[in-house]
Amino acid sequence: MVLRSALISVLLASSVFAADWTEYRMGPFRVISNAGDRPARERLTEMEQTRHVLAGMLGKTDLQPVWPIVLVLFPNQKEYGPRALPQPFVPGGSSDLSAWAADTPQPQDWRREIVRRLIADNAGLIPSVIVTALSDLFSTIEVNATRVKLGTRPPSLPADREQEWAKIQLYATNPEYAGRFRVYLGNLQQGSEETVAARNAFDLTLEDLNQRADAYFRAGVFEAFPVSGEALNPNRDFIEKRLPQSEVDAWMAELKNGGKTFPPDSPRGLLAQGTPAALEQAANANPRWAEPHVRLAALETNRLAKVSRLKTATTLEPHNSVYWQALAEAQTAADQPADAAKSWISAERTAPSDAERARIHQIRLDAEQRRTDFEIANKKREADERAQELQRIKDAAAAEVRAAEAKANREQGGLKSGATPVPFSQIYGGENVTGTLVQVDCLNGPRRLTIQKSGGVTVKLLVRGTEGLNPADFTCGVQKPARQLFVIHDSKPDAKLGTTGNVQTYELR
Repeated sequence: MVLRSALISVLLASSVFAADWTEYRMGPFRVISNAGDRPARERLTEMEQTRHVLAGMLGKTDLQPVWPIVLVLFPNQKEYGPRALPQPFVPGGSSDLSAWAADTPQPQDWRREIVRRLIADNAGLIPSVIVTALSDLFSTIEVNATRVKLGTRPPSLPADREQEWAKIQLYATNPEYAGRFRVYLGNLQQGSEETVAARNAFDLTLEDLNQRADAYFRAGVFEAFPVSGEALNPNRDFIEKRLPQSEVDAWMAELKNGGKTFPPDSPRGLLAQGTPAALEQAANANPRWAEPHVRLAALETNRLAKVSRLKTATTLEPHNSVYWQALAEAQTAADQPADAAKSWISAERTAPSDAERARIHQIRLDAEQRRTDFEIANKKREADERAQELQRIKDAAAAEVRAAEAKANREQGGLKSGATPVPFSQIYGGENVTGTLVQVDCLNGPRRLTIQKSGGVTVKLLVRGTEGLNPADFTCGVQKPARQLFVIHDSKPDAKLGTTGNVQTYELR
């Protein structure tokens, strides 16, 4: 009975679990293998040591790709052949997928692509030529558990690319430079020019540094040097689990799809649906992924909300020039010209080529010119509006004077034939002064007017409060040009301020 139960358990297990398929995982890396334990652990160790050494060069404590990286490892080329991929990696629903055979070393382009992805997702501002040189440097990495070497010459590189590799190989492996190499790369990550990075890292001009690198390249003596690897035990530190057949079938289906279709509930599957709800789910499923926010921005009708979405995208993927351009255009449409100018600068700085950089530079100049023209037109419009408002105030004051005169005449029974209208000065019943306004003193609240009458006599009157007073008529200081002024005042002198009365009303002529 016991033997029968054991046999049933074995049969059940064999129907659930795939034959010899095991997953090994560390950090963002997975190896899914039926090629045996040792090859899988060796490949995962190489991936993890690459990540560790590169992080040290970049001055980072950890490097995390936007998408987990999965290697499906088959025992030999015969089994791998039907599942061969057209490029080192293809997008999967929730990861980036690759496949290879255990009986053949990993291709150098596969190693290069891992390095390129780690740099792009964690230090994207490094110039592309240096990213390529770093990728070439790691393409020949030698890993034996904790022992790591870098610097073996890659085969078949173009001459210009090999020279750039030699330069980075010198900095990364030669003791004279290796200790300061992270400072050099750190400066580049912050957007500094290489001239600044060379000075800050090696205390050399870029010209001197390049001359040394050129001499090193011409000498042609390149050796692999040991570098500090991660203290890990491949037999103990990896997370390991046996895979059920359903998971293996799912991985094989994704390999077969080759990045063309994805499981509908995966982040990339949700993105493909394209609805706002699905895009929101995709963004939540992979919070480091910028593309769902770009797609949501494209659906957004609110200009400020569109800007907010694109800001999130550029924060998540700051090296993507296309995203910066989209943000600059959205900010322009949202009447944020200053912010748009900054985004155009970022788009130019992150452009993938000199030609693209030149194109964006011209767009930025055109945008700056439009912004300048807009500001000039806006200032002119505001000035015109102020002038119109001032004229309205003057017209209203003149109408008020005419209405007061008319009212006074009506109260006297109207004008008889040959009668003289009631003068404006009699409406207020005060003293009047006619002369030239030559000076306005702005005191702590009131204003003191100095009026020069004919014959050179001056009168000083005080304007208290602002009722009926247009400040634009009485600018402080000497009046240039001096203007004719008619004033009615109450004849109440202020000895302290030296005035003979308080203005009741006035008329500039």
